[in-house]
Amino acid sequence: MSTAAIPVHVGLVDETREIDPTELATMAGAMSEQIQHDFAPVWHVRASVAAYPAAPASTWVVHIQRQLDQPGALGYHTDDHHQPLAYVELTADWTVTVSHEVLEMLADPWGSRLHKAELPAGVEGNHAQFGLASARGRVSYLLEVCDPCEATSYAVGGQQLSDFLLPSWYRTSPSPALAYSQVGGCVKPREVADGGYVSFGAPTGEWFQVFNQGGQLTIKDLGKFNKAQYGSLREWTDEKAREFRAG
Repeated sequence: MSTAAIPVHVGLVDETREIDPTELATMAGAMSEQIQHDFAPVWHVRASVAAYPAAPASTWVVHIQRQLDQPGALGYHTDDHHQPLAYVELTADWTVTVSHEVLEMLADPWGSRLHKAELPAGVEGNHAQFGLASARGRVSYLLEVCDPCEATSYAVGGQQLSDFLLPSWYRTSPSPALAYSQVGGCVKPREVADGGYVSFGAPTGEWFQVFNQGGQLTIKDLGKFNKAQYGSLREWTDEKAREFRAG
């Protein structure tokens, strides 16, 4: 199902009952505004967001909880019988996490969308490690549009929401006329900003992640994806990212 062809309705449900209903409704309005004015024009999706005590059927639900069942996760998105949904832990920055998960659900509902481009900026010299003949070889990025710039946020309707990549992020060469994320968390093509990471597959079938921690890039070799063990590439790469950050 294309989110461009059929509009999506996202429901925010506060299962903690600790968020003021007016605040949750304000957040839903801010998310709808972000999608309509910032996200939809570049990623070609249509969606609205509303707050509910219990979300209606066919809604892509974001469950806001006091504690998640995935250790180390502030939020994650998955699907239940091919119905996308997300879980977000109630923290001081919960609005940014909600925005992150909703935008990534809209861009890649089932965690399998890939886009080919050259290696992440800063690791081109390691091309042999990725099975590439040169730095100009291409790898397959998992389309997680908030991960590389996830430490950056901006205000919409009085709420702090997540920065996100623009399609130009996948370009080969920079252009002074282009931006690479909505509010500049990434300032050049294929950049992993401080506090962010990216996941990609090499032509050999091996998968890798590149993390930026304090300006230092770290390459993590994940091996090959075992489809029988995990529901999607996204679930696997999310788990590996949490493991890396937990040390």
